[in-house]
Formats: sequence, C-alpha cells, structure tokens
Amino acid sequence: MAASFGLAGLGMAGCRRPEQTILPYSKQPENVIPGVPVYYTSSMPSARDNVPVIVETHTGRPTKIEGNPSFKPYGGATTVYTQASILDLYDPDRATKSKQGVTTLSLAAVRDRLEAIRKAHGANEGAGLVFLAEPSTSPSRAKLVKQIKKAFPKATWTENTAIDQSTSEQAAQAVFGKALRSLPEFTKAKRVLALDAEFLINADGSLSQARDFTKTRKVKESKDANKMSRLYSVESTLTSTGSMADHRLRLSSSQMGAFIAQVGAAVLQKKHVGGPLAAQLAEIGASLKVDAQWIDACATDLVENAGHSIIVAGEHLPKSVHAIVIALNEALSAPINYVEVPAAEQGIAAAVARLNQGNVETLIVLGGNPVYDAPIDLNWSDAQAKATESIYIGGSVNETSEAAGLFIARSHYLETWGDGRTFDGTLVPVQPMIEPLFDTFNDLEILARLAGASVTDGYSIAQATFADVGGQDYSK
Repeated sequence: MAASFGLAGLGMAGCRRPEQTILPYSKQPENVIPGVPVYYTSSMPSARDNVPVIVETHTGRPTKIEGNPSFKPYGGATTVYTQASILDLYDPDRATKSKQGVTTLSLAAVRDRLEAIRKAHGANEGAGLVFLAEPSTSPSRAKLVKQIKKAFPKATWTENTAIDQSTSEQAAQAVFGKALRSLPEFTKAKRVLALDAEFLINADGSLSQARDFTKTRKVKESKDANKMSRLYSVESTLTSTGSMADHRLRLSSSQMGAFIAQVGAAVLQKKHVGGPLAAQLAEIGASLKVDAQWIDACATDLVENAGHSIIVAGEHLPKSVHAIVIALNEALSAPINYVEVPAAEQGIAAAVARLNQGNVETLIVLGGNPVYDAPIDLNWSDAQAKATESIYIGGSVNETSEAAGLFIARSHYLETWGDGRTFDGTLVPVQPMIEPLFDTFNDLEILARLAGASVTDGYSIAQATFADVGGQDYSK
C-alpha cells in the first residue's frame, strides 16, 4: 500500500492541469456582468424560411437559442434544428482556416484570390465561370447575385439543395405564370385533406401551420365537439400528421396522382362544374383501385364545407399533383393566401451539363455537399473534376471540400450580419452574437468581392437592402 502511494506521488506532477493566468478587465465592458445573460434577436437562415430567434449570451458568448415570441405566426416556437444550430458554432470539427491543398491561407490571401478570379473572368464575361449555391431567402444575396450576373453575363449560376421543397411553387409557376407560395389559413379550415403531406412537423412553415391547425382541434365541452376541424390523411408511411388524422388511408407515393385525380373528379361533379376537366381527372384516376366510399365521403365533406376546406400535398410529389391541388382549392374557395417568391434558379443538372461541355476554368460551390448528396446519375464528382479550378465555401471539412482545390472556411450565422425572409415573406435580420472565432468568411462578403462591389461588409450590405425595401431605422 505504501509503495502504491509512493508511486502515485511520483506521477502527480504529470496529471496537473496547465497553469493559466486570469486577468481582470482594466475597464469593465458596459452591460457585461458575469452570470447575467444578455439577449439579442436574430434569425436562423435556411433555404426557404428564416426562423426568428432570441439568442441568450453570457459574457459575449451565445449559449442558448429560443424562438422570438414577437413574431406572431410562430409564437416563439423553433424547430429542433434551430435549437441545435448553436452547437455548430462550437463544433470542434468545424472549419477554422482556409486552405489550398495543404497550405493555410490568411484572410488577406483569400481576398487576393477572389480579386484575381474577378479580374480573370471579367475579360471573357465569365464564359468559364460556374456557380453552384445553396438556395437562400436573403434579399441581400439575391441583389449580389444580380450584380454577378451583370458583371459576368456568360457565367452559369445554379442552385441545389439535397431535399427540394419548392415543387408547389414550380407548379404555381406553370398554372399562374409566376412563382407563388401557398399559405393555408388553417384557423379557418373545417376540413383538411393532407396528401402525403407532413405539414405539422419538419416542413417549411410547419411552425405556424401546426399552431394554427391545433387551434381548431381544441374544445372545452363535449357539445362543442362538432366544431372541431376534421383531418383526412392519405400517406405512404405513418407520420405525425397521419397520427392526428380522423380518417387515414395508406397508399404509396406513386399512387397519389391517381388518388387526387379521383377526388378531384368527385369534387367537381358535386360542385356541378365538371366538364372536360372532371372527365379528364376521372380518366387519370381510373387505374387506381381504392375504396370508392372513402373517396365519396371525403369529396362530399370537402364540398359541404366549401370555403373552409383545404387540400395540401407533400413537396416530394410531382408538379402535376400540385397543379390538380391548386385547381381543387380554387374550386373549393379554400382559405389560402398566396405570396409571390423569386422564381427558382437553374438546378444542379444545368451545372453538370456545363461542366461536361468542358472549358470551365472556375467552379465555385457555395455551401452544401454535392459530392455526397447530389443525385447519383449526375456523377457530380466526375463533373467537378473537369473544372480547371474548383473552389468550395463551407463551414466544415467534407467530401466536397476534399475534392476542391481551394477551400474557403465559412462563418457561422451567429458570427455574421445578414438578412432573410420567413416562410410568409417577412424580412428579418441575421445579427452576429460574437466576432468570428476563426479566420472565416460570410457569403455576402465573398459574393460582393466577386461582383466587384464597393461595399463588402455584411452589415452595410444588409443595411442598404433594408433601406431599399422601405425600412426606416435599421437599429430597431
């Protein structure tokens, strides 16, 4: 025992933590009190919806994210992804430096490279320049993209996300001639038909849709039960939406087109506005064998509650399905508002086609990870290798960054100024909580430098956009 203690004593020096000297502020910063949190507003960017948030900070460091209750449609709610996004800021595996091969690049070196790219492609109007970017709701980024297209009229700008949630907007483009986003007013709905649509969770805008829908499902007394809304759910797998349904029918996703055609034919006939469209829908749906009574009861219920009936479809379904849904909602006078959104840019297939043509000098990939999640039939890895130089801008080292010649480390949204729009089109700011922890870049600065803009800092760019849309005081 004594020998053990003796040996332990010999090893104690090697187990001590390194000594660090803690120094007090020579001048205490205003409003920074240890242990007392300070809260700031911001929003978490995504492809189609910036979620308004309130960020709790301690001594200048963000520590917790909650929803912003002042944004009434969401009522202070957030998604699990919004809550977890703060972990990316402190992730030990996040990108901390820009590199070209094994060589680390300083901030000045990266800016010099961006300027060199701008000058090189300015001579040929961007003929050998291809962009592949993640979609964004930021009007500031949209303005810079326009400047890039003007500076490089022969360049190819494309956008891609692993899971596209804009099919309904593309269908609206075909039907109405412009891209429109539907905003169902579930507080006014008495009957809802969900067609393979998980609109209560994990969908863009689900924070407000779930709140509005559940308001129509609350009753205090049994005599008020008939005032509850009724949900019909047709889906390929059990979802949160399906688990709340009053009537649920299981069908494969490939059968949804024929199903909604049958429902459509029945609705139009009961509305006495059948005509050629009803006959065409009946012909489309004839191949599907499904419970006719279910179809009839659902269609009857929708028609009897016209003006308070809504049909929603999953974004993964074809545009033809969404076009039928749009027509039926019009026939039912559904309580749905529409907001115009920017038309979708060319997709990743256009970038692959341009790369396969050859003579692409510079490929710039802004976010995402196409080497990992691009459609396999596009052979993105082979296409990317055909570019003379490929540049990847991202927040972590991944498959795409490994395949790129130049990697530019991307800032976290809690480190940058910016802007964006919520799902219903409300303009919201992106405000930094902390200076960048590492030598990283935000998207607005990169695009501004490539476009040759005179102003390249995110704050000034976002402030100018705010003024352009009629804002009065950016500090409020």
